[in-house]
Amino acid sequence: MSTLGDIESVVTSLPPSQQRSLLVWLQSVVETSPAQDPKPRAVREAWLQRLEERRERGRGKTGTPLQQIMDDLRGD
Repeated sequence: MSTLGDIESVVTSLPPSQQRSLLVWLQSVVETSPAQDPKPRAVREAWLQRLEERRERGRGKTGTPLQQIMDDLRGD
């Protein structure tokens, strides 16, 4: 079994009691797996710090739209 399609074929051929057992096992595996944060905390904190610095530099000034600042910080 090398693909999800292969696995699905085998699972559908199992009797319902074995499908339920597999489901219970899979749920336990998924629930105990650590959640993957798409951005590590340090990266997020650095991004927030840069945002705050830009906000402070621009305090009282007008001209640069917030969306442009956000895009610049994201590297868009």
